[in-house]
Amino acid sequence: MRWQSFVTPRSCCRPPCLPKSIALALFVGSFIVALKYSTTRAALMPRLLCLHGKGETGADFARRLEPIRSRCPGVELVCVDAPHALGGGFAWWHLPPGERSFTSSTFQGWDQTVSYIQDVWTKQGPFDGMLGFSQGAILLAALAALGLLGEKSVIQPRVLMLYGSAVPGPFKRELAARSAALQADPGAHISYRALHVLSKNDEVNPPEGAREVATAMGGQVLEHSGGHEVPLDEASLAAYSAFLSAAAVADHGHSEPV
Repeated sequence: MRWQSFVTPRSCCRPPCLPKSIALALFVGSFIVALKYSTTRAALMPRLLCLHGKGETGADFARRLEPIRSRCPGVELVCVDAPHALGGGFAWWHLPPGERSFTSSTFQGWDQTVSYIQDVWTKQGPFDGMLGFSQGAILLAALAALGLLGEKSVIQPRVLMLYGSAVPGPFKRELAARSAALQADPGAHISYRALHVLSKNDEVNPPEGAREVATAMGGQVLEHSGGHEVPLDEASLAAYSAFLSAAAVADHGHSEPV
């Protein structure tokens, strides 16, 4: 909410003073309206299913995302472990030796992962959206490429946030087809709002891949210079807050205050 101050020029007549009781009532009323607006906005913030990167755990990822939770009052971040054990953490799939997620032609354990995510979405929901980092973001790109996200799917997010994503190797043709379809019909209905966060200095997942994903899925792109990470500087946190607030307001039929 933006408060505006109006200063009366000295040459103008001074407006009459209100009785103290009326002035106090107006002040209290304005405060209550502002408080109700703030509380309502927090209540509308989304509940997101969060997907960690390769080798991480849900608990580790939750700790990393704490600044987002603090900066965006009302948002709920539910971080789960991936279904495949990997060292001391977990992965959303395994890869053949020497392969990367954007080079491999197969994701070992993929069917189990899809069933697992659908089960979590159904049993631990309701969720409003999903947030993924690295392999977790590639998972979101793969689900979108295969048509497993949307109004006719088990998983129906209205908000998606992808950090350090890449083209999912086994499904690059499906992603390319989705990109071509969206380019042919820019006004096509997309059932979710997406924010793609990428870095020109990402040495793990090249930013070109993340841009391909953004083109295929639609949505906004936020670039930073921090490398392969979830940026948590003040500018990035402000961008996340604005994105999530706009999604909450739009999806609940409210207009932004002036």
